[in-house]
Amino acid sequence: MSAEQASAREAILAAVRAARPPAVARPEALASAGREPAATSRRDAFTAAATAAGAVVSLATRGDAARIVAGAIDGASSVLSYSTHASSSIARPDDLRSLDTLDVIVCESSLGVAENGAVWIATSDAVLRAALFLATRVVILVEEAQLVDDLHQAYERIDVRGHSFGA
Repeated sequence: MSAEQASAREAILAAVRAARPPAVARPEALASAGREPAATSRRDAFTAAATAAGAVVSLATRGDAARIVAGAIDGASSVLSYSTHASSSIARPDDLRSLDTLDVIVCESSLGVAENGAVWIATSDAVLRAALFLATRVVILVEEAQLVDDLHQAYERIDVRGHSFGA
């Protein structure tokens, strides 16, 4: 490299250094164990996040769950239920393609995430897996005790070895 090229290189690098934005401190890493409690309850945060994502959230006691589910499936011609709070109006199909006309699937979630309204349904049951994606309406029951603050806590609780599928 010639002296002229070295000088040009140094001039370019000096201009880049001079235009560098001011240093900003790194944010603290979020860790579940070190986080402060949420300003709102998990239930309220979950409800707000799920509603913002387009879900309709109904709060109920365990005793009222069957009534709430009945209202959610009212008028449906085909219901497949994986919950004790609702009855199926169709038999479990042998051919998954027949689920293309399923009106409602009712199931229970083992986990809900307050920060984003996500739920976790772990299953190895192919019919339930298909129904979750093919049904016109999906009714998911989540117990308040199963809500966690964030995805960090959710991933700590999810056991992917127990099921071949989760959504």
